[in-house]
Amino acid sequence: MRPRVKFWLETPEGKYLMGPGLYRLLLAVAQQGNLKEGARHIGMSYRKAWDQVREAEERLGFTLLYKHSGGESGGSSQLTPQAQELLERYSKVVEGLERVVREQFARAFEPVE
Repeated sequence: MRPRVKFWLETPEGKYLMGPGLYRLLLAVAQQGNLKEGARHIGMSYRKAWDQVREAEERLGFTLLYKHSGGESGGSSQLTPQAQELLERYSKVVEGLERVVREQFARAFEPVE
């Protein structure tokens, strides 16, 4: 048995901004070099990936990806500095939450002698 944590960001009005899915997508785009391959890498359709990025950009108020159309090579995508910072901050929060949850879980479920 192990605990799991799911963390997402919302606007002050409660609208979804970002969670594990968009986080994974943006990491995959950074690794794969474009949105289409990043989406494929995590098993997401290109259309859904594009919609998630566009919606997040609208709600966040900044661009997440620099997109370059590209003929034969198929184009490329690169995280903006703001997107990189968002991923770093999101990751730090998730890591901290997971650490706290593991500690609390260990205390609550430690074997009684």
